[in-house]
Amino acid sequence: MHAALMMRKKHLQLKPAAMAGALALAFATAPGPAGGAAMKSYADVSPKKTISLHTLEEKYDFISSTVRGKHITLRTKFNTINLEGDSRRITFNGVAVWLNGPIGRRWGSWHILQADVDRTLLPLLNPNGALAAEDFRIVTLDPGHGGSDQGACARSGLVEKKLTLDLAKKVRAILLRYRIDARLTRNADRQLELEDRTALANGWKSSVFVSLHFNSAGNTDPSGIETHILPPAGYPSTANNSLGVYDQVSYAANRHDRANIILGYTLQKSLLRHTGAEDRGVRRSRFVVLKSSSSPACLVECGFLSNRAEAGDIATSAHMDKLARGIAEGILSYLNSVERARAANR
Repeated sequence: MHAALMMRKKHLQLKPAAMAGALALAFATAPGPAGGAAMKSYADVSPKKTISLHTLEEKYDFISSTVRGKHITLRTKFNTINLEGDSRRITFNGVAVWLNGPIGRRWGSWHILQADVDRTLLPLLNPNGALAAEDFRIVTLDPGHGGSDQGACARSGLVEKKLTLDLAKKVRAILLRYRIDARLTRNADRQLELEDRTALANGWKSSVFVSLHFNSAGNTDPSGIETHILPPAGYPSTANNSLGVYDQVSYAANRHDRANIILGYTLQKSLLRHTGAEDRGVRRSRFVVLKSSSSPACLVECGFLSNRAEAGDIATSAHMDKLARGIAEGILSYLNSVERARAANR
């Protein structure tokens, strides 16, 4: 696991030795709205329901399907979905998306989790059905790190905390030109706790929360852009195929599972179009800023500072402008989809 994710992961879960003593606190009670105790909900961990891809094709009117060994392609009039047996990675119109579980072989045919049909494929195929209850007024941009927390650093001297702030300001400037109320969780080099970032956005009644970061790895090979959204309760993160105790918690942010996948996909697609970067996909992670958001949210890793070539690009104003344009246009596209969905469902 690369360094940036390892640093953030310590905010997400306890080490195994500490889990047993913490379970009562984590699952038994949580502060209620009036300061009392309320039960936290968590997912059923019994075997998950699946549907065959053949049934999926018939039920949702795909116009064609092709199966060549483990490689499966489903098509609608406007969309192409490529899947692979025994893998969680698919592409939706050429953009990589990580499912909640792998495509599996059962009873002689390939099956997909019903949860991935309901919370991944159908929202992407029919945004109007997934976004009608969402809002499109306020956007919160969260420049990662700050103050004594420098984030990732490149050998060339690039520092993540400065890059994220510069990028957030560029994105905000573009959104303001489109008369979007865009706000920053920090507008200077200062320390800000993870919980305080989403608390600000939640207090503003934000419609969208986007946290901006740059990646790092233990070697110089990895490169590219990835966008993270919160996994549904009861399903593992992309970085871990096993189901941990805290993966079962249903957070308030899971109310936006269907909007989250649309936001993440739209941002990833726009960033790839503007930068030409390697596509590391829409991934699923339980970062604190995603769990705590009361609005659709994603965290974008805008490239690897540990990769010399990519760090060299990031150091240029031209590339930062491409990143800013990609993020801004992705947000605008999402907000337009919400507005269309609300109009269609009046």
